[in-house]
Amino acid sequence: MVRVGWIVAMMLVVASSAMAQVADFKKWSEGMLSWDDFRGSKVEENASSSHLAAALTTVSKEEVKNGNVLHYRITAEASMSRSESYADSDVRSERKLRYYQLMFDQLEIYRRRLQNELNTGINGLEADRRLAHYRSQYKDQVRTIERETAHGSNDKKLQEWEYFTRKDLEEMGLPGVPEFVPGDWSYGLYLGLGGSFVTKYINNYFGNCATFTAGITASYKRVALKADVAYGQPSFKNRNVFGAKVTTADGVVRDAQGPMNNCASLLSVGAAVGFTVVDSERIAITPYAGVYWSGYSWNMANLDWVYNDEKREYVSKVKNTVSAQINNVGWQAGVDFDIKLHRYVSSTPLLFSGQREQYTSSLRITPFVMYADYKKIATKGYHLGVAVTYSGIARALKME
Repeated sequence: MVRVGWIVAMMLVVASSAMAQVADFKKWSEGMLSWDDFRGSKVEENASSSHLAAALTTVSKEEVKNGNVLHYRITAEASMSRSESYADSDVRSERKLRYYQLMFDQLEIYRRRLQNELNTGINGLEADRRLAHYRSQYKDQVRTIERETAHGSNDKKLQEWEYFTRKDLEEMGLPGVPEFVPGDWSYGLYLGLGGSFVTKYINNYFGNCATFTAGITASYKRVALKADVAYGQPSFKNRNVFGAKVTTADGVVRDAQGPMNNCASLLSVGAAVGFTVVDSERIAITPYAGVYWSGYSWNMANLDWVYNDEKREYVSKVKNTVSAQINNVGWQAGVDFDIKLHRYVSSTPLLFSGQREQYTSSLRITPFVMYADYKKIATKGYHLGVAVTYSGIARALKME
């Protein structure tokens, strides 16, 4: 029972702390100021006898609608901090409260100006610059009001400022808050590993292999373009790929060529276009088709065969080495299955859009087939495989 009571007590403390944090700030829209809102105390002994801690900020809110589309709002807010605002008991007059209300109303004017600019569609870096601009203007305005009203003691000037401030607020009205959604264009990259499995007759010459894959992608709405490169090192199934032969003095036909290493290098570079047939909150499916170039390359030795008296047999000797390659331009097709792992909106762009961007990271699983015709060795067949990559896609936001 003691342990249960302790847990309940801790939960109450956490809950009350969270409520206190929420209650600490008062928005302009929540009503007029009262002296009860000034709950702080002076930090320094020589500080002024009263102070209003008010600030202009922007608040971002994200919400997924229709099961997939991320809606994003940027709201300008004028608020005061109750814990940082204070007033000694001997200065809590009606005029002084009007003076601070005037300051708060002026902050609301700058909030509405900023919100109107945000409503034109600016976001990201430009929105941050506009926020800094209006904060600076508000500070200058506060200094002017302090000087002209003698910190609220000049009632005539205070009334003039109150009148024009109320008039400005009435003429401006309350601006709405638009929503931003991901735009039509996106770009990104992917990186990972995979496997390439060859069918006959290619597997008469080369084996299967693991591959490293990297690529870039861009899309407009559901149409996607991508370009990628894959690299692997398959083993030789036939070490005399070109079939060069030589007949020794004993009448035996022997290989006249052979690789210097046990593995060749397989490089493929491709480009494809796809169409996203499914795009939900958790998964996207994009079949694609395109062209690709692939090539096997290796260091090859030209061989001489000489008779070894000690071994009493013919042995090969390397006459010289050359670079060997076979390549092909063929077609490819596959399906990208994107399992979406995380999605968030950044306050700064990744590249050049200048706007806030939605970033989506995914685990991409891509089964594929490639047709190859290596005319140099009169061999054709298929590269079958699968790639497992991590993809990151950025999409600039636009106003809905």
